[in-house]
Amino acid sequence: PTPSTPGSHGSAGAHPSRYSPSASYTKRKSPLTASHGQVSGVEPRRDVVGPTIMQRPLPAVYIPPFSQSTQLSEYQNVPDDEITDAANGPDATITQRLTQSITRAEPVAKSIDHREKTEASLRNFRELIGAVFEAEDHLQADTSGAVSATASAFFSDNGGSGGGTATLVPAVLVKLESSMQKVIADARFADVPLDDLLRLQGLGESALKAADASEIRVDESWSEDNVHTWLQQVDLVDVGLKSARMLARMMTGGREEKQLYSEDMLQSILKLLKSALDTCLVPVVEIRPTGAMADTFKSLAAQVKVLASLLNQTNKLMRLIAHVLAKEEVTESVVTTVEFLATSLIFVENAHFDKDSVVGVAKFDRVRVTAMDILIEIFARYPDQRTFVFDEILTSLEKLPVTRQGARHYKLPDGGNIQLVSALIMRLIQSSAIRSEHVKARPTDRSLGEANGEGEPMAMDRDESDEEGDDDEPLINRHRGVHGIESEAAADRDPMRAMEQLGDLSRPLFDAAQKNAHYVIHFLVSRALKSTKTGDDPYRVLLDIFTEDFITVLGSTDWPAAELLLRLLLTSMIGIMEGDKSPAPAKNMALDLMGLMGSAISDVAAYIRHSALARDSSEAGLDARLGLLVDDFLEGKTRDEDLLVWNGPYRATLEYLQQRNVGEDSQIASARGYSITLWAYLVSSAFPLHDEEAGDRSHDARTGRLAFRLKQMLADPTWLEKEFEFDDVSTAQGRLAYSLSVMQLPFSKAFERILLILLNSMNNDQATVRSKSMKGVIQLLEKDPTILDRGAYVMRSIVTRTCDPSPLVRDSAVGLVGKCLTLKPALEDQVWESVLARVTDAQVGVRKRSMKILKSIYLRNTKRDVKSAIADALLHRARDTDEGVSELARLTLEEIWLAPFHRPAGEPDASVQSTLALTDQVLLIVKTVQRGDSVASVLEWLLRNMMSNATKSSAANFRVCKSMVALMFEKILDEGQLDALGRPQILRTLTVFARANPRLFTSEQLELLQPYLEHLSTTDDLQVYRSVVIIFRWVLPRLSTLKSHLLFAVQGALLGSLSKLGKRELNEVVPCLWTINGVLKNIERLSRATVSCLKGAYAAKDANLGAADSGGSNVSLRVIKYITIAGLFGKYCDFSADVARFRAELPWWKGDSVPRLMIDVLAPFTRPSQPLRVRSAALEGLCAICYAWPDSFLQEQVYTAFDIVFAESRRELEDIVLLGFKDFLGQEERRSEKVADPGAGDSEEDEFGTGRLGGALIGNQHDGVGSSIAQRYLPHIIRIAKATQDAHALIAVEVIASISRQGLLHPKECGPVLIALETSTHPTIASLAFQEHRALHQKHETVLDKEYLKAVQQAFLYQRQTVGDAHGATLHPPTAKLRSLFDVMKISKGKMRKKFLSSLCTRADFDPVKLNANADVPPHLEYARFLMENIAFFEYHTVDEILHVIGCLERLVTGTGTGVAHAIEVELVPSSATVPAMDDLIPPAPELEAPVIPAPSPARLRQLTVATMILSIAWDTRSYLRRAYGYMGAKYREATAKGSAKDLNKAPIKFTGVSNERVWDEISKTMASLADTTTMMAQCRKFVDLLSVDHELKVAAEDEEEVALHPRPETPSEDEAAGSPGPPNGSGRGKRKASSETPVRSKKRRQPSGSKAKKGSDDSDDEDWG
Repeated sequence: PTPSTPGSHGSAGAHPSRYSPSASYTKRKSPLTASHGQVSGVEPRRDVVGPTIMQRPLPAVYIPPFSQSTQLSEYQNVPDDEITDAANGPDATITQRLTQSITRAEPVAKSIDHREKTEASLRNFRELIGAVFEAEDHLQADTSGAVSATASAFFSDNGGSGGGTATLVPAVLVKLESSMQKVIADARFADVPLDDLLRLQGLGESALKAADASEIRVDESWSEDNVHTWLQQVDLVDVGLKSARMLARMMTGGREEKQLYSEDMLQSILKLLKSALDTCLVPVVEIRPTGAMADTFKSLAAQVKVLASLLNQTNKLMRLIAHVLAKEEVTESVVTTVEFLATSLIFVENAHFDKDSVVGVAKFDRVRVTAMDILIEIFARYPDQRTFVFDEILTSLEKLPVTRQGARHYKLPDGGNIQLVSALIMRLIQSSAIRSEHVKARPTDRSLGEANGEGEPMAMDRDESDEEGDDDEPLINRHRGVHGIESEAAADRDPMRAMEQLGDLSRPLFDAAQKNAHYVIHFLVSRALKSTKTGDDPYRVLLDIFTEDFITVLGSTDWPAAELLLRLLLTSMIGIMEGDKSPAPAKNMALDLMGLMGSAISDVAAYIRHSALARDSSEAGLDARLGLLVDDFLEGKTRDEDLLVWNGPYRATLEYLQQRNVGEDSQIASARGYSITLWAYLVSSAFPLHDEEAGDRSHDARTGRLAFRLKQMLADPTWLEKEFEFDDVSTAQGRLAYSLSVMQLPFSKAFERILLILLNSMNNDQATVRSKSMKGVIQLLEKDPTILDRGAYVMRSIVTRTCDPSPLVRDSAVGLVGKCLTLKPALEDQVWESVLARVTDAQVGVRKRSMKILKSIYLRNTKRDVKSAIADALLHRARDTDEGVSELARLTLEEIWLAPFHRPAGEPDASVQSTLALTDQVLLIVKTVQRGDSVASVLEWLLRNMMSNATKSSAANFRVCKSMVALMFEKILDEGQLDALGRPQILRTLTVFARANPRLFTSEQLELLQPYLEHLSTTDDLQVYRSVVIIFRWVLPRLSTLKSHLLFAVQGALLGSLSKLGKRELNEVVPCLWTINGVLKNIERLSRATVSCLKGAYAAKDANLGAADSGGSNVSLRVIKYITIAGLFGKYCDFSADVARFRAELPWWKGDSVPRLMIDVLAPFTRPSQPLRVRSAALEGLCAICYAWPDSFLQEQVYTAFDIVFAESRRELEDIVLLGFKDFLGQEERRSEKVADPGAGDSEEDEFGTGRLGGALIGNQHDGVGSSIAQRYLPHIIRIAKATQDAHALIAVEVIASISRQGLLHPKECGPVLIALETSTHPTIASLAFQEHRALHQKHETVLDKEYLKAVQQAFLYQRQTVGDAHGATLHPPTAKLRSLFDVMKISKGKMRKKFLSSLCTRADFDPVKLNANADVPPHLEYARFLMENIAFFEYHTVDEILHVIGCLERLVTGTGTGVAHAIEVELVPSSATVPAMDDLIPPAPELEAPVIPAPSPARLRQLTVATMILSIAWDTRSYLRRAYGYMGAKYREATAKGSAKDLNKAPIKFTGVSNERVWDEISKTMASLADTTTMMAQCRKFVDLLSVDHELKVAAEDEEEVALHPRPETPSEDEAAGSPGPPNGSGRGKRKASSETPVRSKKRRQPSGSKAKKGSDDSDDEDWG
């Protein structure tokens, strides 16, 4: 019978949980103790007798007495099979299994007699050293001088016969060390006589001395003899290293004799080791096959075996030294020596590839890993060295390579690489949390990572504890000095006390790890904040690499410290983001790292989700428990208590680590120790000591038992495997268990905060921060697309940024939207319109990115309206000013419209599905054409381009388009297929195809259209009529077979409807009639119609049309109709073959040119006396005739009419004339292009239908007409272009652009006006002017260079008079208005740009005497502001330009400003500075009464104020440039004095922390100085103060400490740069510049620290511009 123990079969968890099955992981009483009558509730007192049964050298069992309160009724019968099952269960302790074995009398399996093996190893070792000693005795040579063969087999004479030092041969040394290792492993080393060991030690010391005298340094000037000598020396060092290994092995034997642990001998070993590394191995490792050491590399590569052996011996010796440090107490000097040696090895620059290394990359990396192990041992055993270890590591980080490939050589067991230093730091942190029995803590030590918290000893040596304490009291209780929990039963009874003890033990350990981790993170972050990724300081890049390394191992059980490091790093980054004064670069860094860390959290969560998908429904045991936890995680119901239970994921992780800890891997051991401490710390924190609301549940028996067990594990990390056995934990189970625990730690719980910070940062004031935040969100979305399901606020925050003022932010926002759509296509209905708006973005990159996103939306979406809108946007981008955007749009449309329907020529008709798809595409194109006339024109150009010979798939595209045309004709004929689009819309689309390529149509299709020309009754009929006419007009000339009766019917229908048609329809009908005439040859029908119109118009030439209209008559309308028809016939028809008919019908005409006849008839109607609409029709008719017959432009009647129009400046009439010029010049351009490229004619628009049915109307006789028009009318055209920014001006700009392209005038005529127009706020005007300016500059750079200053003046006047804004820049975004000009100049050499910048500064200069200050805003002041604001906001190309313009501005202020300041001091205000006496020995002259300064006149005061305002604005601009580009103080002086050509030609880096608004506000404040006399006087005083006081002197100390992230303004000193003046006063230390004009003032007027100086300081450059 055995007593029943309440709760003994329950789970040992923190509180009741469904993850604690009753039969799992329960520690039961041994049957052996139960059979001896143990009473219920009493367990063996392991805490009294000391260690458990498995820990003591000899077994012992303590049986406590029966409890006096035990009752017979408490006993129960337990069957034998149940006891057996309990002992054989998976959770039985080792004691239970051993007891069961004894009670069943099972024989214990025996192996070979262990004692015999140990005796054999001891005997072999003693025989070996005996042979060595015997050989040593025979070293003495005999009378013949020969040494015995026995001695020669064991020793070698290094110094020659008879006089050298004899050392053991390498083979004997290796055998000795190996045999000694076996003896030590068998615990028989104590049986070896001390004298033998000392004699053996003496032999080893001799070898050390011989090796120490050897020289193995590598020299680049080696010869073959040198190599031979070097190899002999290497042999001696190799023997010395093997001897050192033997001596070090002797020190690890655990002998108590102090003679074996000589510090001198240990120092000799270290000296040899250091010498071998420093003089030979490390230099060899650092040699590369290129450069000066290339020959040496080849020589050493031939000796790679020797070097590899030497490196291997070094590595083995270092391992032994690590064991010595772990087992024995050594002096501080030894520790310091080893520490320096190990640290230096870790930071040796190893090669990246084996081909670049003599010994191989991996071989030396093994040495560095051993060095890391040594540092870990020192760190763990000597707490007073911990600060020094961290400092040495951190201060050496700058030696690390900053390339990710070169940095990561430490291979992880599960794949992947990290930095060795990253692994070292994590192991140090993990070691900080482990309680070490070897540590002898010093109460005075206050080391950084001290495990004892407040300096109290955490653990004592076992020997010391035996002397100082009671053997019956556990160490963990002596630590507190009170009687603690001694057993699980006691913990069950007092769980609160057990939890308190656990917290007291775990908190100092975890706090130590946390302090060390914080120290590392603080060092890295503080250094990274002071460096950049592109700077010389590597810490910014290193921080990224370290973060990536920690992230790489975040989900690995071997590196639990990674979570702590990342947690502290995240805390630091959150602090930066939430800090009000954090600069933009710091926030960018924080967002970068937060994006990485958030992605890492998502990776761990994704692994858990993936494991859930791979689960088996029949899982049991650990899999089942983990599965329940996974379910809770996916549902967001995970509780800390569920993870911290005894049989939860933490224990599974520890068991997984333990079963992998083969051979006592120190890395895995540190991971286990840290995990135990973390588990204990979390348990003690998760269950508070006093929780009134929770009641007893928080401190029930399971909680106390868990606390006790964790305390035991902290005291002995191997306690778990000693007390419990468990099934193997697979890698998948171990990783899943660890991942679940990581996701419940603070770092992973901060994911929501990371996401919120990233989203909120999208609204930051700094554009770079907003852009960086979106990149961080992209990183998170790539890992966890479910973020998009968290609410509409996520997408709303993203979409809002697509309209950001910054192009950088817009680009990032559009990219982020694209990523969101890739992850969740259903969002496209919410965002497609926002993306569509960005297709017209000013930034090329944004346009391209938006077009790519729209393409993906188009292909996925099924809504015709959406697809039509996208197609419309893409069509307009096909004519984009940027060639890249235009090409992308063209290719995109070809891919989505035509490419899906490509099929090889000759292939049978497509399937029904393909036909339906093509029909849908046709209907979509029809709907897109409906969106406006601009769509039709662009689509026409696009289709022509797609079917041109320049396109690879032109033939396939042609076949698809032909099929589309056929489908549209089917739609027209089949009334049942006509949907809501209707026949007019389909016909309009067919006109686009007809214009693009008439060969798409057939004669049969034209016959089908002929009936639509018969009747005109409604507006819809007119639309259909117009479309059919256009199709006939463009297709007829290209058809090879035409039926005459069809053409005759069409001709009759068209002629019969002339009087019913409007101007737009007539413009299509008349050329169609002329085309038909080419086949029918019946020109008389056209002649009669033309003559009829001319007669009607001629009859009304003298009529008072204005009076007739006022009387209600429609005479003018009829005349307008006559004029319009006559003009169109004159434009499209050639009546030279039928002149006789015109003479016969018009007897008053005697000429021989029908075009001149028409001009004679129409010209009278252009007189000012005619009504406006009549004049408009007449002018349109003249322009139409001149278009076809350009010589007509030179007729007096024509140019006189045009002159009258321009003289009157009537917009309506000017538009008509300008359009006439535009059409004619455009025709000339096309004609020139055809001459240059004859093949282009097939793809260009043929206005006159010059195909088979048409004839050539345009000759080459009018080549000079364009030049005549340009010379005569360019001033009027420029006036119109610069007068407004509307469509009227746009036409004029297009004419100017055409004149410039054709080179009709000198470049200087068009260049300046184009530069002025490219500053327009009208995007089309600005873009067109910029394109032509750029083309002109590329052709005539030297000519335009002389006109640029004139162009700047015109741009200023254009901005002031037309745009209405005389500023030189816009603030939102900060952009110079002359940016296009400066961008074009970047094509040229830098010398030209510097000259231009110098000229701009010079143009701001003035003559103080002649300065005009009469206007409210003096013109030169306004012009100077325009120039300075442009200079401030230019995007400079090189550093040289920045420095040059700064110097020019300084010379401007110092040159003119000195005289202005002198005039102010003399005429307006007393001087604030004095000239010191020449000699202090000369007594000062008697002071005279200061002369009275008469009050200045208001005009003079105003003139001086304006002068100071111009110079102040120039100085503000100069100061802003220096701030914005970081050229302050010493950096500016260094750049100007010592800057190399390479440095000067670098692109400048503009600091984002400098506010653009500040310089804008300063200039605006200066511009307000003319308000009244008070402000003018204040401005003058301020300027005098600027030139009199050197404010840079006041902030010089601050500038020395200035960092790039917090730039501070300053005034330059006199010696800032050679050739560049100093402060405006020309001297330093607050003195005036010496000059002949400087008056000598009395000392009483000097105010070195008065109010004026202080006021000047407040307004001067020493304020923060950020």
